Amino acid sequence: MVLRPPEFDCGSVTQAREEMLILLNRGAASLLVDLADCSAVCACCGVPALVRVFRRARALGTAFHVIAPRDARARRPLDDARRVSREPFPLVSTSEA
Repeated sequence: MVLRPPEFDCGSVTQAREEMLILLNRGAASLLVDLADCSAVCACCGVPALVRVFRRARALGTAFHVIAPRDARARRPLDDARRVSREPFPLVSTSEA
C-alpha cells in the first residue's frame, strides 16, 4: 500500500496515522509512505506518528518505508529523528524508491 499525504503536520497527521495503522492491522504486506511531494513534516507530531507506525509494522513483520520529502526543510525533522533514534525507520530518497 502507498500513502501520499500532501502534508504531515499536526493538522493532518492523526488521520494519516490511523489510516496506516488500519492498513497494517488488516494485513497489508507492505506500507510505503511517499512524502516526496510533502511540503511540511512536523517534528512534534509527524515524526512520532511515523515511529509509532514503524514499530507496529515491525511487530507485525510488515515492510515499512518512508520516501523522504524533496524539500530540504520538510526533510530536516526526519533526518534529525533518524540521527538520534535507537530504532530509526527506513527513509529513502525518490531515486532509491
